[in-house]
Formats: sequence, C-alpha cells, structure tokens
Amino acid sequence: MLRLSLFLLVAVVVLSISEVKSQQPSNDSAEPSLLPPLAFSVPESAPIGHHIGYVEGSPQSGTDSRYFIVSTDPDKTDTAIHIDERTGEITVGAGLDYETQRRFELVAIPIGGEAGIPVTVNVEDENDNEPTFTQSDVRLEISEFVRIGAEFPLPSAVDRDGPPLDVRTYKIIQGNVNNVFKLSTKRVNNVLYADLMVNGRLDREYRESYELLVEASDGGNPPRTGELHVSILILDANDNAPEFSEKIYHAMIDANHPVEKKPILEVKALDKDSAHNGQVSFRIAQPASSVGRLFSLSSNGVLTRRLKTTLPSGTFEFPVIASDHGMPPQESSVVVSVTVEGGSSRAPSLDVLWLTDHTEPRLLENATLGSIVARVNVTNYDQQHGGLELSGCTSLCLQQSQHPFVYLLIICGLLDRETTSTYHLKFVLKKGKDVILEHPVVLTIEDVNDNSPQWTNKNYHLILNRTLSFTDVDAGNNGRLHYWIEGTDVIGIDEDTGRIHYATELDCSIGSELRFRVHASDRGNPPLSGNIQITADIVDSAGKAPQFERALYTERIREDVEVGTCVLKMVVDY
Repeated sequence: MLRLSLFLLVAVVVLSISEVKSQQPSNDSAEPSLLPPLAFSVPESAPIGHHIGYVEGSPQSGTDSRYFIVSTDPDKTDTAIHIDERTGEITVGAGLDYETQRRFELVAIPIGGEAGIPVTVNVEDENDNEPTFTQSDVRLEISEFVRIGAEFPLPSAVDRDGPPLDVRTYKIIQGNVNNVFKLSTKRVNNVLYADLMVNGRLDREYRESYELLVEASDGGNPPRTGELHVSILILDANDNAPEFSEKIYHAMIDANHPVEKKPILEVKALDKDSAHNGQVSFRIAQPASSVGRLFSLSSNGVLTRRLKTTLPSGTFEFPVIASDHGMPPQESSVVVSVTVEGGSSRAPSLDVLWLTDHTEPRLLENATLGSIVARVNVTNYDQQHGGLELSGCTSLCLQQSQHPFVYLLIICGLLDRETTSTYHLKFVLKKGKDVILEHPVVLTIEDVNDNSPQWTNKNYHLILNRTLSFTDVDAGNNGRLHYWIEGTDVIGIDEDTGRIHYATELDCSIGSELRFRVHASDRGNPPLSGNIQITADIVDSAGKAPQFERALYTERIREDVEVGTCVLKMVVDY
C-alpha cells in the first residue's frame, strides 16, 4: 500500500510539474525525462534474492528512499523483479520462467526530480523442459505391399524451451528389426516434424507387427529427451498361393465304391496369408470332362464318387485347383490319380488337360522349348495293342509319363504365329493298324511382339502428298503402327496413316528436293520400331499445270552477288 500511495503521489507531482512546464517557454537544453535504458540478463533458474545489478551502476548510500518504481505490467513485474528504493539494487523477487515471461520492463524515477531510468531485465532460457509428444502412443496399419519410400506422419514433439534448446532430432532407438523403417524430418514454422519412412520390403508372413520406440532430443548439453511408442500392424496382401501338402495324390478304389458317402481321398493346401487371403477352396480343373462326370470334389477338398453305376476300370488323372479368397485370387494346382479296379469294360477314351491359362488350347509363340503344355489321360485302352499318336504339328511331341496311361504334351520345336497361327491337332489311338479313337483339337498360337516394322525398300524417292506405310506382321497392338518424321520441319506426317504433307509454306530457299527420315513404331510392350531415309521431289501432285501470279518476272542482279542468294520469289497457285 505504501508503494502504491507513493506511486500515486509522484504521478500527481509529475503531472503538476508538467502543467507548470507547459505554461513556460520551451527550453531546448532542458534535461530529457528519461535516460537511455539499462539492460540486464538473468538466468531463469536464478534463486530468489539473486543479485542482477544496480540502477545507477553502484549501490546508493543513505537511509531515505531515492526512487519511485514504475512497471508496464505491475501484476507480474512487481513480484518477479525487485528494485530497492533506497540503494537501487535489482534482485530476483520470485521464481522466473522463460517460457512464461521473457522480459521485464521497469522505470526507476529519482525522487529528486532527475530523469527516469528505464530498466529492462531479460530472462535467459535454460534447458529446463524436455520434448513432449502430443501423443504418447500411436498405431499404424501398413500393407506389406507398400512401396519402399512411402511415408507416414508421426505426432510431433514440443519443447517449451526456445531455439536452440527446442526439439533438434528424432531417432528410432528400439524395435526396428532389419532397419525396415527410418525417419524423415522437416522443419516448418520452427516445429520439427517427423515421418516414418518404409526403408525395406515388408513381409507379413515373416513379421506381422513392429513395436518402435522413437526418441526426440532437444539442443541442450546434455540433451533432454522424450519418447513415442509406435505400434505397427502389417496388413496382409494376397502374395502367397496355396501350397499342396503332396506333389501328387494317389488313390485306389473298387469299381463299386460307395457313392458320395465314403471319401476317396482328401487334398489339402496351406496358404500363408491371413483372413480371406488365406482361406482355400478346391475344384476340379475341367468339371465338364469325363472325369468330372465320374468324381465330385467339394470346396473343402474331399473327393467322392459321383456315378451310381459301376465305375469303368482304369486310371484317371486330373488336375485339382486350389484357390484362395483374395482379390485377385492366387491359385495352384496338383495332379490327382485315381485307379479303379474291377470295373466295367468300356470303350477307350482320352482327356486332354491343358496346363495353360484358363486351361484352353492356346500357346504363346515364344513358349519355351521343353515346356509341358498338356496332360493326356487314356482310359480303357490296352497299351499292348498300340499307342497314342499325335499329328498336325511337328513342334509338339508326346512323351509317356511314368504312368502307362498318361502322356505329356511337350513343346519340341519353335512356334511362329506369323507363319502358322492355328494348328489342327489330332490325337489317335490305334489297335494294330486300325484307328479306334480320334480326338481332334484346334490349337491357337497367340502373338508376341517379336517383329519390328519393315519397309519393302531400303530407300524411297517419291513425290510429296502420298501415303507411306511400314509392314508389321504381328497382330493386334503388336502390329498397329504410328509414324513420326526426323530431319525437317517443312514436312509433316499423319501419325496413324503415314500420309506426309507440307507443314509450313515453302519458299525458294528450300530447293526442289527434301531429305528426311521417317520412323514407325508398333504399339507392343515393349514397342519395336524401324526407320527409312526419304528423298522427296517437291512437285505438283494434282496433275494440273501450275498458275503463276505474274506472266513476266524482271529482276536486276549485281554481278558480285553471292552464290546461293535468293534473287526472285514466284508465287504459284495449284
């Protein structure tokens, strides 16, 4: 109360003096009302009573008060910073906090009427705060198919200390198995942000989760740190096909095996993926074939008999497909062999099981020599009386497997769609010299981009305004061409048809002949291309006489004119 009363009193006195001075003539040599400011610094950890300095540089003697103290923010300053009204000593009056108040401004006004002394006390920041994350835990879900370099933002850490004692670095200190992650940082508006970056290939089947500990460090010495716990769940991608427990499944049954009650055998396959990607269903590859009419396979892999009549004797081999429920599904296949004993005697038959896409008789023309493309199963046939023969394509050969009634169809020669795109195959069973069964199959050879565009001539000498064309013997996009020109801006070309035309107006400096190169590329993947050199005569292509703009041209030429100088331009209408 005493300090406040004195402050009010000095305010009245100063006001009265100001009113008196305002009535007197101005005096340029009068003392200024305030001296140059004094600046002091004090660490924020300074204890109460810590000496900061003196208002006039040294302690003043005497027992009476010498100063009135005025501050811009009395509520904060009068408590935190104390100026002794008698000696002028500046001390810490309460705990300081740089993050709350960084500067205190006061004015010490001498009671004797001298100029006031501005005092500024700056609080020095110290590393008294550690980095704190906005979240202590974060959970991320990342697909195992994520690309390397993909980034996922993490919560940022905040340090109440100012630069350079704020957050300086982030690092992973725990849980980063095989260094599959790393941190990427950027500073925006004095805030350091961190992103979690994928640094290696993720494989859920190898490791389905990671528990990372991320540490934020400030710029102190020693630094203070804060921690963030990052839980990462690796989401399954359908990157595994089902794997059968056997390479081939065998079963031997009696011809009177119970119908759809007693299982013949059970196929099993394991998929390492999870959830729908790991659920497996089974089916016979060609259910409409003769095998599909004899046997039934449940989606769980249980094979049973379908016919209610006696089964024909013989060995039946057929592929079974295991498919998972992913999008798109992954598939694998296995051969099932069922031998029926004591069955009825029936006419010979054969099934061709194509081991190609969609189990159809279609082969790419670049199929590898030695590849097995089909399995041929023969039933109710006595091998002693003959064998299976194939005609219609010398590039395909039959080879008997370890089972006497199963043949493998193998590529034993080159295929070329541009030479032959369709083969009419014929599988023939003979008894001696007699044919007892013929099985025709139409085989389609599919195109690959193995031919580049070709010209009929190596060079062309032509008249403008005609169509050029390459020939590409491939099919589909592999044979579709587009064109472009190199070596001139005067001539243009239609990229689809190959028709060339003038792209700019011609003048006499061009001459009567142009040379340029035409390129053609197909649309295969990867594309193939070719090119040819063109020499073009610039003449009228319409066949009618040109009409000159004038009937007579006269021009004077100096005798020392340089060779190549254009001396006359004639305009011709076609």
